[in-house]
Amino acid sequence: MGAEMSVSNIEQRALSLLNIFEKAGKTVSRVTIEGRKIELVLSKEQEFDEFEGIDMRHGKT
Repeated sequence: MGAEMSVSNIEQRALSLLNIFEKAGKTVSRVTIEGRKIELVLSKEQEFDEFEGIDMRHGKT
C-alpha cells in the first residue's frame, strides 16, 4: 500500500469536520489543510433581493 493510499490523521479530522458542518446544514465551499491547520470556508447563502428585476432608473414609469 503506497503513501497515497493511506489517509493521514489530519485528513481524517478534516473529513470529520466537513461531515459535521454538512450535517448541521452548512455548505462548505473549500477545505484547506496546511500542516496541522484545517481551514473550512463556508458558502454564503444567497440573500433574497426584494428589488431584483425592478427597473430602478429615475424618470421611468
